[in-house]
Formats: sequence, structure tokens, C-alpha cells
Amino acid sequence: MFRIGAYNRAVGENSVFALPYHESTMALLILSTPDMFDVAFRKWVVSKTMEFGSFDDVAESISSPIQNFLEDRLEVLCEKLQEDEEIFEILHDYSMTPQRRPKILMQTCGHVAGAAFYYQPRNFQEDGIQWPAAGRMGPNLKFIGLSLHPVYGGHFAFRSVLIFPNVLIQDFCEKVPRPILTAVEDVREALEKFNYNWKDSGFRDFGNPSRRYSTTQMEFFGRPVSERWEVLRPWIDGGAKNID
Repeated sequence: MFRIGAYNRAVGENSVFALPYHESTMALLILSTPDMFDVAFRKWVVSKTMEFGSFDDVAESISSPIQNFLEDRLEVLCEKLQEDEEIFEILHDYSMTPQRRPKILMQTCGHVAGAAFYYQPRNFQEDGIQWPAAGRMGPNLKFIGLSLHPVYGGHFAFRSVLIFPNVLIQDFCEKVPRPILTAVEDVREALEKFNYNWKDSGFRDFGNPSRRYSTTQMEFFGRPVSERWEVLRPWIDGGAKNID
């Protein structure tokens, strides 16, 4: 949980990413943990396969399974809030403006809320040393920051933020995120692995997390979106329809 004012100060109150709410407005950050994929998402895939009649049919009909799964789960929460006549806005990690700009910076939210420490490259520069090295990123790609959780390391994801315009929490004090890495060399190595080799998931293990993604989950997130459904096929072919 965090106040919108804390987020706006972090991104810059005159930034295009600042949100137009009272500074004391309450916001709730939703993140996914390793169990989300292997338990809840797996059950959802099985349910959708039974609904559509076959794995191939559901894979053809739903191009973004994680996004669709999360929307299904959050729909129940949103309906409950609407029944209670609660005014709210929900922003997702994929919410974009017409200009294709993120509506909210999730990693900043995570840091402000105290959920995970956000390592930003600009904070680990040294005078006279060019880092990161020029020319290693692909065309139109930016060397970006990385969030690490005290329990999950990089084995988690920020998914959504619920904003409640009518709920003001003036006296709330956000948690200070605990840094998992303290040596500059370790931070730089983690950032380089994240930016240069994110598909192999090596960056996720920095900080020695106690909970990790399964092999299937790491393979799923390491594949191009168009190939991810095939990673899930063994769940069905292996008899997962009998899952509780």
C-alpha cells in the first residue's frame, strides 16, 4: 500500500507519469508470486481447456494467457467493489496511453510501497567510467532498472495497482524497501544480466531468494509470446484435467 503523493514525488510531480489524484489517495499494489503460476494459473488453463473443448482451441483464442488469467481473477474483485459502490481505478503493468506510454511505472510503485528494492542504473554510475557499455543494447532499447524482492528475488512480477480516490490516508507512512544487494559490482552484474540475458532468468536469483519460479515457469516467461502456449501443453497432455 502507498499514497499517490509518494509515487508522484518519486517519478516527479511534473512528470508525464504523475497521477492526477490527491497526494493522500490510497493505492494498493498487486504482485504475483511463484505459486500464482504453478497453482492458480495452471487451474485456469485446465478450466479454459475444458471450456473451449481442446488445448489448441484455447491457445488459438487467447493470445495473452497471463493477461487474460489476471483479468479474470481481478474481475471478481472489481465486481465486489462495484457492489459496495466503491469508486476505484485499476491500472495494469500493460496499461498504455494512446501514445504507447505506460500509464504507471510499476517498479517505482514497488519501491515506494516497500515491496521490493528498485535498482536504477543512474544510481550506480562512477565518474570517469562509462557504464553500462555503449552499443550492447539492441535498436531502440533502453538499459533499464531491476526490482528485487527480499523473499522472491526476481521470481515475481508487479501486476496491477488499485487506486481509491475517495480513500485518503494522510497519516500513512510507506515502508522503506530493504536492499538485497549492497555491493555496486553485484548490482551492476544483476542489471547487466537483466538487460542483456533476461531470457535465461539468471537475474532472478540475485539475493539468494528462498522462493523461486519452477522450471516450467521460467521457460514460459523466457519464450516469445507466440511460443508460450506450447510450454503449457504438458499440463493437459499429462493428465492435468484431474487437477483439484
